Amino acid sequence: MSHSFILEAIAEKAESVERRADFDAVAEQRDAGIVASGKAIAWDDMRGYLEKRMAGEPAKRPTARELAR
Repeated sequence: MSHSFILEAIAEKAESVERRADFDAVAEQRDAGIVASGKAIAWDDMRGYLEKRMAGEPAKRPTARELAR
């Protein structure tokens, strides 16, 4: 019984590590895209968009703008 519990815990930990690695890889790719384009969507704009969508209201997707330097 405890052997299967240990194996299950190891499998869960391995899956967690893999998900984190995938998350980190996506974040790195997105960051590279932002750096390459020099553009991003302001958080206030995105937040307003998401809040409207969640409320079922029509919402215009925000556009990326040049980063402040």
